[in-house]
Amino acid sequence: MKERLKEEVELMLGNKIVSRGDCQLLSDLIFEQQKKQVSYNTLRRFFNVDKSAEHKPSRQTLNVLSTFVGYPNYFAFTSGEPSKVSWELQNELYYCLGDSEDANLLNFLTFCRIQKTPQLLELLSISFRECFLAGNYKAIHMLCKSKGLNLIGLNYSERVQFGRSVGLLLRSITVPKNELIALAENTVFMEMVFLIFVDYTSLNTANNNYVKLMNLIAAGEVRLKRKDALFFQCLSFLRNFLIGVPNAFVDLKPHNNLHPILYSRVCSVQLIQNARRNIPSGRIIDDLQNKLDGDLVNRMDYIFEVITTALLIKDFELMAFVSKSEPYAQGKLYQESHLQQVLIVKLIYLIKNGFIKQAKKNLIHVNKKGWGRSYFDIYEIYYLILSYEIETDESVKKRIFKSYLKKIKQLNYSLFDRAYILNYFK
Repeated sequence: MKERLKEEVELMLGNKIVSRGDCQLLSDLIFEQQKKQVSYNTLRRFFNVDKSAEHKPSRQTLNVLSTFVGYPNYFAFTSGEPSKVSWELQNELYYCLGDSEDANLLNFLTFCRIQKTPQLLELLSISFRECFLAGNYKAIHMLCKSKGLNLIGLNYSERVQFGRSVGLLLRSITVPKNELIALAENTVFMEMVFLIFVDYTSLNTANNNYVKLMNLIAAGEVRLKRKDALFFQCLSFLRNFLIGVPNAFVDLKPHNNLHPILYSRVCSVQLIQNARRNIPSGRIIDDLQNKLDGDLVNRMDYIFEVITTALLIKDFELMAFVSKSEPYAQGKLYQESHLQQVLIVKLIYLIKNGFIKQAKKNLIHVNKKGWGRSYFDIYEIYYLILSYEIETDESVKKRIFKSYLKKIKQLNYSLFDRAYILNYFK
């Protein structure tokens, strides 16, 4: 049962626990969740990171880890019983969702917010997804505008988790035009969802909500704040780049008052334009390095979009810069996806420089579960490209190539074709 507990903890964390840093991150998250201290050394021994030490975990450690994965204690975990509190909360939630009075749902969620219920994010995500499926846009706006619920007051990691959950649903449903405009003009929903989850898989799909929204913005039918309009301008630029539509030159300059991820998106537009015009990007890289060397806790976010851009434009100098960015991650849970994307860049950079054996050795650390869901298909392409390049068995290479062709057909971006995988390192 202890081995299963390890697996459950790693699944909750989103990556394997193989280093001291992983143990320290888990220790910090446990303290944040439960206000209980479990030292990284205890975790290092429990997860066999320290292979020289024999260790029998205490009952207290087992109880804390069981609580971390949603059980009241280790006995409940070994019995396979879910948390009674979680069961009761979900039972009450679905009762409120079935009630015709939306105010009851708001009151329930506000109570959970005030009580700092550990399952709050799960309850919020379920609520919004169910309201979308029911077409209850009135309730969605009510929850967003509630000062008592104060969604915008969630920390950024929580907002990322919420935005990804709701954003994934928006990939598969059709939001009516008038409601799409209303959601875009809802400041909280814009911040919590549209600016968090970008559906890179469907940017060439006419009925995709993001594509429709970009068209509405371009037609002047949506009123947006300047920074939000800038976000969609950058997104439209990237979409055109992927589908082969020429972009007019855009004179964008990042400003220090921008959110770091938006700052990164503006830099990415500059990088793509420079690549197309054969202009060196050393100044942009130096600027981003200065941001990383700063004292902001979220400084890793300044290269968030740049990580993917380095792959898209095949800029190996930029990849070298990205590959050295790992130490700047501050243990934010959502940044685990950043680090997994950095790993793909690092492996491709190693291959480009002839370190094939080292790339093969590090391939085992790729954890696809850690990729951001909005980026998943893009990174699957680059995983296939690097796997194809280091594979020596011709029959396996053919299977990889076939998988690549299937993936690029699904995405339907003109940037990716048969020659792209064959010539990537040339």
